[in-house]
Amino acid sequence: MSGAAARSADAPLNVLIVEDSEEDADLIVLELKRGGYDPFYRRVDQANSMAAALEEKAWDIVLSDFSMPGFSLNAALNLIHERGLDVPFVIISATIGEEAAVEAMKAGAHDYVLKHRLSRLVPAVRRELRESEMRRERRHLEEQLRHAQKLESLGLLAGGVAHDFNNLLTGILGNASLLLETIDARPPVRGMLEDIIRASERAADLTRQLLAYAGKGKFVIEPVDLSGLVRDISELIRTSVPRTVDLALDLQPGLPYIEGDASQMQQLVMNLILNAVEATGEKIGTVRVTTRFREVPAGERLNQFRPVPPPSGVYVEVEVKDDGCGMSEEVKSQIFDPFFTTKFTGRGLGLAAALGIVRGHKGAISVESTEHQGSTFTVLLPGMENGLGKDVRVLSESQQKPHVSGGVILLVDDEDVVRRTARTALEFQGYTVFEAADGRDGADLFSRLHDRLSAVLLDLTMPHMDGHDVWRYIRRLRPDMKIIISSGFEESDAMKHFDVEPELHFIKKPYTAAALAAKLRQVLERE
Repeated sequence: MSGAAARSADAPLNVLIVEDSEEDADLIVLELKRGGYDPFYRRVDQANSMAAALEEKAWDIVLSDFSMPGFSLNAALNLIHERGLDVPFVIISATIGEEAAVEAMKAGAHDYVLKHRLSRLVPAVRRELRESEMRRERRHLEEQLRHAQKLESLGLLAGGVAHDFNNLLTGILGNASLLLETIDARPPVRGMLEDIIRASERAADLTRQLLAYAGKGKFVIEPVDLSGLVRDISELIRTSVPRTVDLALDLQPGLPYIEGDASQMQQLVMNLILNAVEATGEKIGTVRVTTRFREVPAGERLNQFRPVPPPSGVYVEVEVKDDGCGMSEEVKSQIFDPFFTTKFTGRGLGLAAALGIVRGHKGAISVESTEHQGSTFTVLLPGMENGLGKDVRVLSESQQKPHVSGGVILLVDDEDVVRRTARTALEFQGYTVFEAADGRDGADLFSRLHDRLSAVLLDLTMPHMDGHDVWRYIRRLRPDMKIIISSGFEESDAMKHFDVEPELHFIKKPYTAAALAAKLRQVLERE
């Protein structure tokens, strides 16, 4: 092998040498070259020159003399620690003793090599580089674990808040809609009721965003063409974009489908675009949306992605890039936290919901941003093999049918306001209603009334016995009983632990009086 070929195989190494002797520094570099390294190095012997070197470049290792005129080892270590750097620091000295070496190690040095035994230098460098990489990997895994635990805790909180909020909204929305149907309201009163209904529906949308953040927001799972989806909603998006901002679309055709919910994909893309538009502010700018194919090879770790780096495989990439105000590192570390916002107004749920949607679809999201230079959000979503779905479930609504007269309904829900609202709405439609305040009372009441009942409206989440336990109890007594599960979660999440059967149905909270009546008519008239 020629000398040139041998040098081309040498491992590059960025070395900061803290040494007052130029000859000693040359000997250190020569030893590194003998050991198979191709060092790029800088020699410093003063605090100011070392500080400048640390600011200018990321160094793989620091090799430092122990004793220098006008500059001490502790001062060199302090410069490293002040900047929060975890870079291997090896002492190379002719005068250091064992006690001094131990004290230096306590102060932050990683190893020491005597100048008259430089043969130990390369093994020490290799060991410290390996251990430094292990420390970085350990810190990254710990950060991932903390982030996952934080997301799990916040997700549980968001899901719980959304569940309780939906119960309250059921009372507000149900009573307001029933009042609108039952009274001959004059224009001012009717307008007030309609405002209540609209405000309740907006609040329900907020709970959907909370559930999306909690990863419990899937609706209809089907193959989705992301390029086609972005193209289809582009005109709707443009109505929300100021004339000073150019919305540019670069959509690759023929991409693999992703398996997910189209409405959540629309929400994801719109959240990212509107965030980019707001970052542009009042100045003239461009927001570019790009879709493309991406393959992550085995062994490649995309550590910048959240909630976890995506595994190897085929992905569809969605990139939203703006040339707006950009973000500081502090802001960038918090943008996916719920209720964090840099805006004067706003809920701070847009990007948190985006992360929840991505997590719910087994994808990953990353952000690159520099202050005053814009931001780039990148989403990776797993592509489907051959573009074929596994289990496409479409949830369709039956057409409204004539009112079914009579019928006896068992209403089981632990929220007083929900029971009162549902009972009033059902009795207004001519049904006889029995109610129970928890699952255990519901099961007991069903055992006494099962031969008289037409259907059961059953809450999913209750104390003592939840909806799933009550459903199993009912099936033992009446396999043919019509049951409507009621929950603030989306159907795909609420029903995933139930068997698929023709007499089991679902209604999402909050619901209006008309929606509840329509669902019950649909269920009772089902052959």
